[in-house]
Amino acid sequence: MPVAPATAARVRVWDALVRLAHWTLAAVVLVNLVRDDGDQIHRLIGYVGVGAVAVRLLWALLARGPASLGALKPSLCATRGYLQAGAPRCVAHDPLGLWMVWLLWLLVLLLGLTGWISRLDAFWGEDWPVDIHAWLADALIVCVVGHLLGVASMSWHWRENLPAAMLTGRKRAGEDASH
Repeated sequence: MPVAPATAARVRVWDALVRLAHWTLAAVVLVNLVRDDGDQIHRLIGYVGVGAVAVRLLWALLARGPASLGALKPSLCATRGYLQAGAPRCVAHDPLGLWMVWLLWLLVLLLGLTGWISRLDAFWGEDWPVDIHAWLADALIVCVVGHLLGVASMSWHWRENLPAAMLTGRKRAGEDASH
């Protein structure tokens, strides 16, 4: 596969709010992975993660282009076609990435909910909220590792630095602008 020239045209894909929400969630997951004792700081950071997902979903309702809710709609048919075509480059999220976005957001929201439930007087002494929270945290870590492996493999496959694109908001102009 040829390497894209450094002078290739760049297009804006990720706006500032999308990038802020992404990196906020990344920081939340990293900090709460290390600080997993359930103390007040852990809870506060977890709620920041829930807030980041909520803001991002609200932005998806208002935004246009790759940040919009319509652009975030996963499809089994599109995913199957994407895989059959050999994972062609996409300017925005590829179909597999869309599934991961929703899975990560769902896990963060469920972690916030189970963390909150575990602190309610109504569930004092109950183990199941904490057990579910721990299972969801493990599932989130597995999905984050899958996300990182996916980003690394697609960066290599497409010869494009995807983490840099999430920092700058820009990617090289696409052969396939439909994704």
